[in-house]
Amino acid sequence: MTLGSLWQLFARETKGWLVGGTVSVLIGVAVGVPAVTGFLANGESELSLLLSSLAFSLGGGYAVLFPGIRVCRGTLHVLRDWKRHPLSGKALWILSHAVAVTGLVVCILAGGGNPSLPGLLVWLFMGPYLALTGWAAAVLGMAVNVRLIAGEGGANDDAVLPDDARAPRR
Repeated sequence: MTLGSLWQLFARETKGWLVGGTVSVLIGVAVGVPAVTGFLANGESELSLLLSSLAFSLGGGYAVLFPGIRVCRGTLHVLRDWKRHPLSGKALWILSHAVAVTGLVVCILAGGGNPSLPGLLVWLFMGPYLALTGWAAAVLGMAVNVRLIAGEGGANDDAVLPDDARAPRR
């Protein structure tokens, strides 16, 4: 199961939210970097850049996360079913956690130099973390859906599938 084959299975609306939210996160980070560098250079930053960065980064991250979570119709067990998940979903899941840990470390270290700096940095990492987590949830969730429809799910997993998606019982 590849990312391309799973992409074909997403609903058009879900694809729109995933792509639109990702673009929004990238815009938020691009706007936020000059705000942080301006703060580092002169000790203050432009409020319009900060608020724009916050809105684009966090708004876009949540715009990816919620539809990504909604994709799975079964029960997604990330760790328990790790060997059954596609490599692309596992890579996104690991990358999202790497971004979160890196952001935490950077914010802690930056706080030692200037207590105001972590507040400026937090959404530069939070938006990408939310977006990567949403993409990972979408890919892993769609893989679970494919396994359920193919009849590879557990006994309790197909209980949440709509009637028309269940395999006929014999």
